[in-house]
Amino acid sequence: MARQNLGRDISPTLAAAERWIRTCLVEDLSVFVAESRWTSSIVDEVYRAFVEHPDYGDDDFLTKLKGQMKDASPLAQQLMAELLWALLLFPSNMKATTKRRQIRDIWLLSGQQLAEEQSLLAEGVLAGIGSGGPGFNNYRPDELEFLISLVRDIKQKSESERRLALTDYDSFIAWIDSVPRKGSRQFRHMLRYFAFPDRVERISSNNDRRRILKGFGIVTPREIAGLNDRQLDDKLLELRAKLQATQPAVVLDFYEPPLREQWSGDRKIKTTEGEVSVTVPRDEDEAEDKHLEPAEPPLPDARQSFQIQAKLARIGAKMGFKIWLPRSDRGRVRELVSGEQAAFLDDLPLNYDNTTLDTIEQIDVLWLKGRSIARAFEVEHTTAVYSGLLRMADLLALQPNMDIRLHIVAPDERREKVFREMMRPVFSLLDRGPLSRSCTFISYDSVVAMNSLEHLAHTNDSIIAEYEEKAE
Repeated sequence: MARQNLGRDISPTLAAAERWIRTCLVEDLSVFVAESRWTSSIVDEVYRAFVEHPDYGDDDFLTKLKGQMKDASPLAQQLMAELLWALLLFPSNMKATTKRRQIRDIWLLSGQQLAEEQSLLAEGVLAGIGSGGPGFNNYRPDELEFLISLVRDIKQKSESERRLALTDYDSFIAWIDSVPRKGSRQFRHMLRYFAFPDRVERISSNNDRRRILKGFGIVTPREIAGLNDRQLDDKLLELRAKLQATQPAVVLDFYEPPLREQWSGDRKIKTTEGEVSVTVPRDEDEAEDKHLEPAEPPLPDARQSFQIQAKLARIGAKMGFKIWLPRSDRGRVRELVSGEQAAFLDDLPLNYDNTTLDTIEQIDVLWLKGRSIARAFEVEHTTAVYSGLLRMADLLALQPNMDIRLHIVAPDERREKVFREMMRPVFSLLDRGPLSRSCTFISYDSVVAMNSLEHLAHTNDSIIAEYEEKAE
């Protein structure tokens, strides 16, 4: 059954999704309070505020969303927080703390705070079902627009028609295919799984569906190209039944051993320290059904990266670290940090060879204690994330015994891109071990959240553990 996962218990998330479908989509009640929120009129207001007023600026997703919703009514702002909750319910590649913070921030626009003991914001619920993949994060505004359009459409139906569409698989397929969408949109897979977890696999991308079916020899590459959502579901259901018949007592999951190895392309490489997992990213991983996706969104202006560097510098300075910035960025970044100027270094107090120093000096932000580097941050604001990873790998190759914590900082939507690239063989087979063991991901939103913490001067850098995310 796709309801079960070898790695963890996903039943709290499934129970929350079932409750949301029943009380919000079929009925009009709220997720979080005992009142109506998912009414046609409030959904229409959210549609006007978000869909009819897109923001193509350089800010991060949450900042733009707050701007789009700031003039809406409190009820619409609260509904948007609940829509964001629903949108983020499936992905497991975003920390529950990040989801919770973003949902609370949008709800707070209404002038009210969500209760601390909110069961639907619990860790077990927000841990998610499976990876949303790069396409979902890259196009989150489009995914949210699609969710709003789905809700707006179903609210035009009677309650009995809504219930049929969300409980009968054939009716669901007919309904969701009738709602216009930009690109292929992964949320259609997520909602389909939530509605039919005994019928649909926990897969949010047809790329993975096709790779699984090809890996198990169910269809040929030529045959699979033309299969639609329903046909792919049918083939996977047949495959699961076949596999389960030979192992009736085993929980089978296509993303876990022993099934994953047969289709994923992941490889185990033996090293002196044991086996290491490596991944060679495919072009098709960049987005599902590329021909259906919109063009790559405009890249954030470089000034946003300076803002993030400035926030990282301020956080470190407040915690008592000395701060190093590359000479080329130093002037512009320091202008963005009010106070804390005494924390900035003009020269590195390090005794390394010139090659190592040349590498270290180019890292976007360093936190130092005395003559030791405590943490290094590379801020990646462009589509390619190679430069930061290469610099981190160069540093470890030059100084394999260096005890330093490394972080790639990038927009939320580049999380999966960072993780995929970090798992390449060139980064996974370093002499001192995989880069993924030494280097973590921190989102722009997390940096903003850390920067807004009170009492930073009385906080140590272990707080980063609450915000960093690992590839493994």
